[in-house]
Amino acid sequence: ILSHPPNTINGRFRVTEQGEMIRQNFGSLEIAERSLDIYTAALLRESFVKRVEPKQEWRDEMQRVSDASCAAYRETVNEDPRFVPYFRQATPELELGSLNIGSRPAKRNPKGGVESLRAIPWTFAWAQTRMHLSAWLGVGAGLSSGSEEDKRVLREMYEEWPWFREIISLISMLISKTDFSITKNYDDLLVDPSLMSLGNEVREKLVETRKAVIDVSGAQEISGPHVQLIRASSVIRNPYVDSINVVQAEILKMLRSMPADDSPDLTPELKDIKRIRSDALLLSIKGIAQGMKNSG
Repeated sequence: ILSHPPNTINGRFRVTEQGEMIRQNFGSLEIAERSLDIYTAALLRESFVKRVEPKQEWRDEMQRVSDASCAAYRETVNEDPRFVPYFRQATPELELGSLNIGSRPAKRNPKGGVESLRAIPWTFAWAQTRMHLSAWLGVGAGLSSGSEEDKRVLREMYEEWPWFREIISLISMLISKTDFSITKNYDDLLVDPSLMSLGNEVREKLVETRKAVIDVSGAQEISGPHVQLIRASSVIRNPYVDSINVVQAEILKMLRSMPADDSPDLTPELKDIKRIRSDALLLSIKGIAQGMKNSG
C-alpha cells in the first residue's frame, strides 16, 4: 500500500482475495482481525507519507526495461516452437483442466495454445513445479544492461522509488521459491528428450535473472529484505513440499502412461486405479499450493 504511485489510494483501498489466499488471510477470527489490522494501519499511514514522484529519467529507464523484458518473454513463450509442448509436458497444466479445481475452466479455448490460457492456471501450473516462470521470465533481460548509466539509474530507482523497490522485492521473493532440482526432476520424468534443451535454457535464464536482481538490489541473497522470514518458513515447509513434488511427478508419469478415458483398453480395474491416482494428484496439487503460499 505504501509503495503505490501518488494519488492512487486517497484514503480508500480495495483488494480482491482469491482461492487459498482467502483461507490464509481470513481463515480464522484471529487471522482475519490481524489481516484487517495490517490493511487499516497501512491505509492510515499512507495518508501521512510523502509520495515520491518518479523522475522522467526513471520513466525512460522503465520503458527500456519494459521493452527488453517483453521482447525476451515473447521470444521464449510465443516464438519458440518448443515452448508449448514443453510447457504441457513439464507441468500439470493438461491435468488441471480435467480436475475439479476452481470455478472457471483452465482455458478460454480448450484447443488453443498458451494464449488461450487464463492467467490463474498459467501461473498455477508453473508454481506447481517450483519454476514460477511466469513471475520472472524476461526480468533478467530487462534489468541487465551493458551501460553503466543504466545500472546507476536502476540502483537509484531501487533506493529512492518505493514502487520500484517493492516490485524488485516481490520478484526476489518469488525467485527464492524456485528449486532447480525439483524442476529438473519433472523434466527428467515427463519431458521428451527432444525438448530437454529448452528446460536447460530456461534454468540458465533463471540464473541470469537472479544475478540481475541481486545487482540492482545490492543484496547478498536473492531473498533480499525477506531473507530471515523466508529462511525460517522454508526450513519448516520445504521438506514436506519437496516430497510432495517428487510424488506428484511420479503420479503424472503414471497417469500419462495409462489409456485415455474413452479407450477400450481402459478396463474396469485400470479405471479404478486411474481414479485413485487422479485423487492423489489433486491432493498433491493442493499440498504444493498451500506450501508455496502464492500459487496463482
